[in-house]
Amino acid sequence: LIQASGLLLAASTSGAGSSNTCEKDGFVGLGGARLQCVDSLFGILGSAVYKKDDELSLVVGEALVKYADAFGQGEWSSSISSAEWPKAYDEKFAYSLPPHVHILYTLFEREFKSSNPMKKNSCAPVMLAIVGHASRLCNIDTVFSQRAMIQEVIKFMVRFQSNFIHLLSHPKATQLSRESCCRGIAALRGLSTVISAPITETESLNSSLLKAFGETSNYGGSAMIETEAQARERRTNGEGSNFDAPSAEVGGTSGLSEAALGAYREMASAAVSCDRPDVLYSLMML
Repeated sequence: LIQASGLLLAASTSGAGSSNTCEKDGFVGLGGARLQCVDSLFGILGSAVYKKDDELSLVVGEALVKYADAFGQGEWSSSISSAEWPKAYDEKFAYSLPPHVHILYTLFEREFKSSNPMKKNSCAPVMLAIVGHASRLCNIDTVFSQRAMIQEVIKFMVRFQSNFIHLLSHPKATQLSRESCCRGIAALRGLSTVISAPITETESLNSSLLKAFGETSNYGGSAMIETEAQARERRTNGEGSNFDAPSAEVGGTSGLSEAALGAYREMASAAVSCDRPDVLYSLMML
């Protein structure tokens, strides 16, 4: 149903941003129905059904990408599409935006800023779906970089990476969230390389990653961080109610031998010391 929703939203992009309602019979027009559908997709993130299967967040991300990228190229008819974002989330403002901006605005300003740890964790796979889609298309042909959604992703590359790094060190990070963050950072690297991003922006991406690895010691060090083995066990047993329960097993490093963990730390340390972000990006995929 989630995948079907994404396809239907993409097929009816021309109705985005408008809300036609008839008080007489309560009928909601195409634009209003589309916006309700998008809100329903966002509503899955961090919900009860997400507790049972957190991989649904990745499917939601792929559905939202279909909706956001269906617009293609060109200018949106609404003059507010290029307006500066308000400091606090504004639903009316969000509904007036074109699909590719609407998705990012809602994701960054409402979902990611939620105090619910499950909601925050669910944002990582959605962001991975977005940047992964953009990076994949641009690596196929750079002409895709002219698409409206990809232009918006390029505009917010630094913010995407800072969000990934923040979630990567979150004390209640799930295994899927951390894996999505690692792959998302690698996808951003691939995107910035293929589009020939300005040197200042590329340096900003690299320096923020190097700084995070050089100063943060929380990666894999919290007992509340879920391991891959714990994630498999939770999905198999369907114990959604224990999603937030702390574990006695130290997360992140379990399942790794001391030798393998030591080698990883040494390589990461060497990459930071030598100012070699490309090595760190490669380590992200391990």
